[in-house]
Amino acid sequence: MGLDFDITMAPPDAERIAAARNELAAERLRLRAIDKRYIAIAIAVIAAIQCFIFFVAIPIIKEPGNTEGGIIFILVYSIPYLFFAVFAVGATKHHYSVDVPRKALRAAEAALLEAEQQDLDALRDAYQAHAPLDAYHSQVLSQGRALFKGEVEAMRRWLDEQVALAQPHEQEASNSPA
Repeated sequence: MGLDFDITMAPPDAERIAAARNELAAERLRLRAIDKRYIAIAIAVIAAIQCFIFFVAIPIIKEPGNTEGGIIFILVYSIPYLFFAVFAVGATKHHYSVDVPRKALRAAEAALLEAEQQDLDALRDAYQAHAPLDAYHSQVLSQGRALFKGEVEAMRRWLDEQVALAQPHEQEASNSPA
C-alpha cells in the first residue's frame, strides 16, 4: 500500500504518485464500508437480543412456574454472557480487519505529504556531502515537485545506513597499531 521510497532508484513520477493516492483513497473507502457493515451487524444483533428479551424472556420470567429447565430458561439466564461474547468477538475481529490496516493507511498517506521546511533544512548539508542524496533531490526538483515526507525518511534511513557502515571502519582504524 502506498509508495516505497528508495533514494538509490529514480523517484516516483506523477503517474505513480497519482496511482498510489487513488489506491489509498480506495482503501479508505473499503475500510469505511467495513465499518458501516460492522455497525449494521452490531445493531441487528442488539435488536435481535432485545426482541428475545422483551417477547420471550420477560413473559417467561413473569410466570414462576415456567422457569424450570428447558432451552428458553437457559437462554434467558445466559443473555449477559451472550452480550459479552458477541461484542468481545466482534470488537476483536473489527480491530484486526479495520483498525490495524487503517494505521498502515495513515502512515502511507503521511508519507505522501510534502516535507516541511525544517526537515529539508536538516538534510541540506547531507545533500552536499553525499552524491546519491543530491542526485535524488535534483531528480525530484526536475519533476517540478517538492520532496515528500516518505522521501525525507528514506534519505534519513540511507544516511543512518552509511553512518553505520562507516563506524566499524573507523573503529578498526583507531584500534589498529600504528
